Amino acid sequence: MIRDELAELLKSPHFSNSKRYPALLSYVVEETLAGRSDELKERILGIEVFHRPADYDSNNDTVVRVAAGEVRRRLALIYHESEAEHTIEITLPVGSYVPEFFRFASLEALVPATSTEPVLYQRIGQTRFEELTPAIASSPLPNVWRKPGIAIAIVLLAAAFIAFFVHSRTGARKTSLDLFWQPVQASSGPAILCPGALARAPKTAYGLTMATRTDDYTFTSMATTVALAELVNLFSLSHTAYIVQPTSVTTLTDMREHPVILIGAYNNEWTLRLQGDLRYRFADDPARQIYDGMNPSTTWTRPKSLPFLEEDDFAVVARFHSKLTDGMVVVIAGIAKNGTEAAAQFATTARYMDLLNQQSKDWASKNVEVVLKTKVVGGKSGAPSIEAVYVW
Repeated sequence: MIRDELAELLKSPHFSNSKRYPALLSYVVEETLAGRSDELKERILGIEVFHRPADYDSNNDTVVRVAAGEVRRRLALIYHESEAEHTIEITLPVGSYVPEFFRFASLEALVPATSTEPVLYQRIGQTRFEELTPAIASSPLPNVWRKPGIAIAIVLLAAAFIAFFVHSRTGARKTSLDLFWQPVQASSGPAILCPGALARAPKTAYGLTMATRTDDYTFTSMATTVALAELVNLFSLSHTAYIVQPTSVTTLTDMREHPVILIGAYNNEWTLRLQGDLRYRFADDPARQIYDGMNPSTTWTRPKSLPFLEEDDFAVVARFHSKLTDGMVVVIAGIAKNGTEAAAQFATTARYMDLLNQQSKDWASKNVEVVLKTKVVGGKSGAPSIEAVYVW
């Protein structure tokens, strides 16, 4: 049963698109089933799973800790999002590399038959019962179950608990906004809010250019700052840990260890570098348009006329698992400043995110990308509207 559940987990999108996380989960489960859980230590996992040398420094090389955190997060997402019943649930407790196995029990299964598999915990809903030892598992029904009055009372009490549990879960149903940000919020470490940075370049058409690591005096635009403020407010209200780190100092290592939210397109090097995973992409400067990678003739373009007071702007909001970082990436970016502002408003407002449900019903547990349009009047951004959606 446990291995069947492991196989189903590894088929899910949360694990099938990665190499390191399935490897770690499979190893710790199989070692535990083989009775070698006492050998599941960080150094051993680094050597056996991630092929580190025997003398590697686990203080500097945190591959095991980072991977374990991602495995915990992905397991939590699978069991939270799944509509199917899971007879077995596999978890990886915080602070441990030894997995735990839980079995959902019906009332008839509170006293299980003898099993040759490792001892499981029984639970109804989310309540954990005491560990069932083989002696209890193989013993006859206790006398209490042979007394009809007591048995009926216990059944009614259990039914009342189940009703309460179902009601509480229904009342806590997540909104579209919650579901969009759930993979970021479930991360074991803080998310990186990564605004694009600019540097002065007098010889360019706009007098500005994308900042690089060698630029000493970088800054962000007002539109990027407004988008950043909206995200900080959302993360603060949802108690999501975050750090703010400009794109010019954010490294690939940072993005492999943390989920990252990329703000801006033509001022954000990482947006342009990671968009190869996306269908809807930003064309190379100076074209400044969004095009369909599957049908390049489909484009969304903002005219180059200044000062952009009355021209429509377009943007991309995407949440996806990056092949380069092997982690969660969110893009919030417009062709110009109005698009970035509209994208941030869309990604932080429940009523706008609900529009996504009208376009697609199965986006919550998958990669998703949205092309947005905003009407610009007097230089101000109007409400965002959806132009295209792609889910994969």
